[in-house]
Amino acid sequence: MKAIVTGGSAIAIALSGTIIAEADDPKDVYKRAAPATVHVLGARGSGSGFIYDAKEGLIVTNAHVIQGQAALKVVIQDQKPVPVRLVGSDPCEDIAVLKLATRQSDLKELEFGDGAELEAGDSVVSLGYPASLAEGETQDVVYTSGDVQSPDVAATPWPSFARFPSLIQHSATVNPGNSGGPLLDAEGKVVGINTLGFSGKIQSQFYAISEQHAQPMLDALAKGEQKNDPGWKLMDLNDPALPESDPNYANEIAKTQEVLLKEKVEGIFVSSVRTNSPAAESVEFGDVVTKVKDQPVSSVADMCDILQSSEPGEKLGLEGLKTFNADGTKFQQWDSWFSDLTLK
Repeated sequence: MKAIVTGGSAIAIALSGTIIAEADDPKDVYKRAAPATVHVLGARGSGSGFIYDAKEGLIVTNAHVIQGQAALKVVIQDQKPVPVRLVGSDPCEDIAVLKLATRQSDLKELEFGDGAELEAGDSVVSLGYPASLAEGETQDVVYTSGDVQSPDVAATPWPSFARFPSLIQHSATVNPGNSGGPLLDAEGKVVGINTLGFSGKIQSQFYAISEQHAQPMLDALAKGEQKNDPGWKLMDLNDPALPESDPNYANEIAKTQEVLLKEKVEGIFVSSVRTNSPAAESVEFGDVVTKVKDQPVSSVADMCDILQSSEPGEKLGLEGLKTFNADGTKFQQWDSWFSDLTLK
């Protein structure tokens, strides 16, 4: 006996009592998911995201897409950009939740699937807004398809990133600008949030934060949890991209980085501070943090380990060095400083 349903939907064939399910065509998955996939626009760059709660106007993206950005907007399909506000962010998990500033009609949302059932070889589809020659506010959502290579990988990919405890490694291309977009299974359900792609010698290896890991955090973030996000953007001193963190101070940052690495100073550079945040009361742009709670920190991953083991309301002692940001009165360049950071 044979039963076939056409039109891009799943095909089931019964042969000798065995049911074989064929995945939906990636193009059909794309067509269904595109209306809920958004282009996230900031003053310094852009990325992707997707609506997961249409009623409340909630969007999930990567924290690194929106960190240090002001005046955030999103583009939903071919509509004009609309403002969103950041309601919760966790840079240590690289997840952020945005909320539409005004209620929108006829929003579509994506449904989460069951990441626990994902296996190597399963078909997946990535959606997002990769960097292109098109104008940033008129670009169309793009999809790529591939397969799961490993459903559960732990990694610390490169400098200035946190440790990722649960990533899906897959081959559906993730280009710059795709970060924060959905990774969908053959049924068009979200099994991951795309976050990383490798270039160079490593080909066709891309990574998404597992749905199982991400989804349990969304309620708290949507309610405004910011414990792991005091309001700063940090970068490792040994990160080659550090001078690019602020083009207006690229030369000063490069010279600072050269001196500190030559002196074998270990620490993390404060590349931006959000106004009216806990961090704004403790550090300034250009500071280097060398210790937290008397523990040396040499990477963003080190800082995240401390933040994740701390409690809301806890006061963390910080130590560090002034760099080119020293005012010449209270502090001279390379002076030590001490302050307290109170987590919310």
